[in-house]
Amino acid sequence: MTDTLILVDPTSSTFEITDLTAPQLPVTDLSAHRGDGIFETVLVSRGSAGTTIVSRERHFQRFCASASALSLPEPDPHLWDRVIAAVIAEVTAADPSITEFGIRYAMSRGEQRTDGELRPRGWAFPVPVDEHILAARAQGVSAVSLDRGFDAYIGSKAPWLLIGAKTLSYAVNQAAGRYAGEHGADEALFVSHDGVVLEGPTANLIIRRGELLLTPDPEAGLLSGTTQRLIFDHAAELGLRAEYADLGLEDVKTADGAWYVSSMRTAVALRELDGNTLAVDETLTKRFQEIIRAG
Repeated sequence: MTDTLILVDPTSSTFEITDLTAPQLPVTDLSAHRGDGIFETVLVSRGSAGTTIVSRERHFQRFCASASALSLPEPDPHLWDRVIAAVIAEVTAADPSITEFGIRYAMSRGEQRTDGELRPRGWAFPVPVDEHILAARAQGVSAVSLDRGFDAYIGSKAPWLLIGAKTLSYAVNQAAGRYAGEHGADEALFVSHDGVVLEGPTANLIIRRGELLLTPDPEAGLLSGTTQRLIFDHAAELGLRAEYADLGLEDVKTADGAWYVSSMRTAVALRELDGNTLAVDETLTKRFQEIIRAG
């Protein structure tokens, strides 16, 4: 994987290609010490039919929604399209045989300025599909449920909590993952304080109950998933119906199948939750993965 980094100036709608391994971000940038910014990660899939940026428009729409929630300038779609194209060109030039990789793009509020002017900073770089991701796709994952610390649907009462915005403030998500690992699980599953299943730290949850696919309502207090919505778009061709619903832990444990879905991992089977073995639908897992990579 190339060490390309693209630095973006959203104010002037320009960017430059530089080196990911070189120092670039001032410590005074508000993303560095306050997590004050937003990001997205898209999967790029390459094959005989060409190059696909999976759920490209959904990712960018969420990027814009996150910018609005943080009172950042509206991202310019033409600028970010050029940035993503430049990353793809750099990666494929370095390795023409590569079949899939991710692109992470971000925008911060920039540095604290004495004149009060806002000058955001952006960047983008490639992310490899590593062995950890490939193993999760093939083998599935285990999870432990964790209290998220707030009641479901609190976002409508407290918009300043930024529930539903994809911000750079990921310390809680990372801590949850570490806690899960320390307790013998691959992943965490967040549950609201009043018992509604929400999401994983970096993935949405989908379960199957008979001919029905179910996922938690984003309004309950989770990130609206681009990959989850892509799967729901294809539910009918799988002979299934798709709905949003409030789920409890028992709904997940007794489901006919459960998956964590995200851009880089695509769809991985949830095989165990809180020490309970879950039903696994290997066929549907493979179909989900194929649908996602096709974009």
